[in-house]
Amino acid sequence: MFVPQMKALRQTISSTPHHMSLKPLLTTLLALPFFMAAHAQEERHNQLSLYIGPATIARQDLIFSPFIHQGLSPLVVGMKYEKTKKVHQYLRLDYSGFSAGLETPYDYIYNGEVETAYPHSFTFVALRYGNGRYLGKSEHPRSMIGGAINLDVQAMNYQYGRSSYFGYFSTVGLHAWYKYTFLESEKSKLTGRIEIPLVSWLARSPYLINDDEFIENAFSHNGFKTFFAFLGDGHIATWGELHRADIELEYQYKLSEKFSLGAAWRLAFIHAGKPVDLFSYQHSLNVMVGLKL
Repeated sequence: MFVPQMKALRQTISSTPHHMSLKPLLTTLLALPFFMAAHAQEERHNQLSLYIGPATIARQDLIFSPFIHQGLSPLVVGMKYEKTKKVHQYLRLDYSGFSAGLETPYDYIYNGEVETAYPHSFTFVALRYGNGRYLGKSEHPRSMIGGAINLDVQAMNYQYGRSSYFGYFSTVGLHAWYKYTFLESEKSKLTGRIEIPLVSWLARSPYLINDDEFIENAFSHNGFKTFFAFLGDGHIATWGELHRADIELEYQYKLSEKFSLGAAWRLAFIHAGKPVDLFSYQHSLNVMVGLKL
């Protein structure tokens, strides 16, 4: 069901490159949390939430393959800390890992022997800090708007029989989000949320996959140095080049004064146009356990 969606978007979305220095963006993004915290109000409540559940992915990256690779992750894990009064603040960490492929596992012949190919593996880690305010002056406002600083790191290993290629996609961005409360009672709460990027620092695998600069970046064999070398090769990307959206629906039921139980559905869409198209759809359905602090 993902194939028609990708084909339609590929025909309608165009991309425009933007190139600037990494330093001014990082300076702005690192300073923003301190500005937000300085304007925060005394919190009405604090909550720590754990999210766990399955997820599916459909991904097409023309750098590595013209095919759409689909996969299932039995376990996606997330943790979020939030505090709310007039100002809502949150810090969230998410992890997901997928085994994906066009048709896996499959057999191939090497030196007269039949061997089985491994599926591709995708590992995603995301760290988000956000700040927002309620709209309106009613006693129980339903709408909230805010901004967020997002760090997304996506590492891919594409397996092709006896050969494999490493790929990466990483962004550091300033996002805008809107949240609406559809239902709120003494026990239940249903909310919806959408988030889009305003400006991002985008780092992506080179068109030639393992070109000279890629090999030079990885030469240290130090994961920390290599990550920042890859990130440093990125550039500023606005909506003209990087299209992405995160859509969430979350339901919570209050079990007691301390604990709540719920469920959350999320769609994460990405399209990047340079050097060639990348499309990614990720659906997740999580059970949520909340602890009021």
